[in-house]
Amino acid sequence: MWLAAGYYGGDYLNSAITKLKNYSNFEQAIEVEKHTSSLEVIKRNNKYPTDSRLEALESCAVNRNSVIILYRKSGDGESNDRQVDPYRMIYWNDKYYLVAYCHLRDNVRTFRVDRIESLTVTEETFEQLENFSIDSYFPGNLLPIMENEGVTTNLVISGDVNTLEEVCNHWFLGHYLKERTFNRAEFQFEEDIMHKYIPQILLSYGKGIQVIEPLSMKEEIINNLYNLIEFYQK
Repeated sequence: MWLAAGYYGGDYLNSAITKLKNYSNFEQAIEVEKHTSSLEVIKRNNKYPTDSRLEALESCAVNRNSVIILYRKSGDGESNDRQVDPYRMIYWNDKYYLVAYCHLRDNVRTFRVDRIESLTVTEETFEQLENFSIDSYFPGNLLPIMENEGVTTNLVISGDVNTLEEVCNHWFLGHYLKERTFNRAEFQFEEDIMHKYIPQILLSYGKGIQVIEPLSMKEEIINNLYNLIEFYQK
């Protein structure tokens, strides 16, 4: 995983392995070599562009220094300054995330590291929230919030076994899975969440799956397809 992540792989990992070998006897060194040579991860062609920021954020999380980041939100061309207290760094779904207390929002927020354009370390220190658990916080806060106020709808799909397995294990859809059989799966969403996020996700699976119900989801997928056709006909 760390090799794929880029930051903790490569030179970092090789340096750690060399230290292990230097302080191992002959038999232990052989075992280290066996384990390190038994796993290979194909690296991405592009070098991760934020190594210096990762190092700075990791250091601030350890030393509990507050930082000021210039952050660009998703879909927003403008960037703004935020003062944050770094709690954890997470590598998840091929991206690095910073989990930190945001002074602007007065709450814990998640920031994608590749959207941090610059950062300034301050001399201000912080105390981490008591009983803070990354397992209970991440990645749940990346998901749309079920308000339990809107109308909920069940989405039923069918498909070949392999494709259906991928759909049910999808990082987003898997959180809403209600029931799974051999060739069918049922999810439960609030209607606005379902119509906003799901059509594009399901389209990526092509003919491998088929929507059984509701009819409104079939109509949304058709509308998305027409919009794509019109876009590429321009």
